[in-house]
Amino acid sequence: MSLRSDLTGMRLFVTGAGSGIGHALLRLALADGAAVACLARDEVEAQRLQALVAPERVLVADLRHGASGLVREAAARLGGLDGVALAAGLFDHRASSETDREAWQTVLDVNLTASFEMARDALPLLGSGGSIVLVSSQIGLVGHPRAAAYTASKAALNGLAKSLALEAAPRGVRVNAVAPGPIATPMTALARSDAARAERLLASIPLGRFGTAEEIAHTIRFLLSPAAGFITGAIVVADGGVTAA
Repeated sequence: MSLRSDLTGMRLFVTGAGSGIGHALLRLALADGAAVACLARDEVEAQRLQALVAPERVLVADLRHGASGLVREAAARLGGLDGVALAAGLFDHRASSETDREAWQTVLDVNLTASFEMARDALPLLGSGGSIVLVSSQIGLVGHPRAAAYTASKAALNGLAKSLALEAAPRGVRVNAVAPGPIATPMTALARSDAARAERLLASIPLGRFGTAEEIAHTIRFLLSPAAGFITGAIVVADGGVTAA
């Protein structure tokens, strides 16, 4: 087996492709020569993605309302499936005392339940060498004082990756999670626009800077690729050293 770290010739499904990490991965995979189907959250985002991807390979869904069937549809449009990267996510910055049941459930529906449904549906479609990458967060490892739902959803994703990895291993399918730290994406734009918050965040990062979406996309690319063929059940932390401090 070639130990190449690119995605040449692979058939991939990428969620969260409209912005941030998912969009960076989409561009990287297309540059490698992968065949990619992607998920947009609405028609406006879908139209933007159609400048990069054939319209029939752009699916549209609101993950708050479920994700069953999306992976099967993507595989049908691609003629098969070799890898899945689940980068769609929702961050809700509020204290637990401000988090009602609806807010809690919305975050878990998007970040956890939809990822579970798509990973579950992908497993029987992937052959030996297939790979699933869940996008978790460093916050799922260390907690956050004003993001109880988000923290819980990402901690659960870490456990999900390990459980699915054990389930899929006998078939040669790998499941891993990437746990980014503070990354300069639209999800963190509000925090980075507040000078005081941005200063505190930067002070917590041993490397002294925010990461980029492209850096995380390269990490996901590696985990999807044959070069990561002996890695499964791992939580790969890419946080500039935050969790090492």
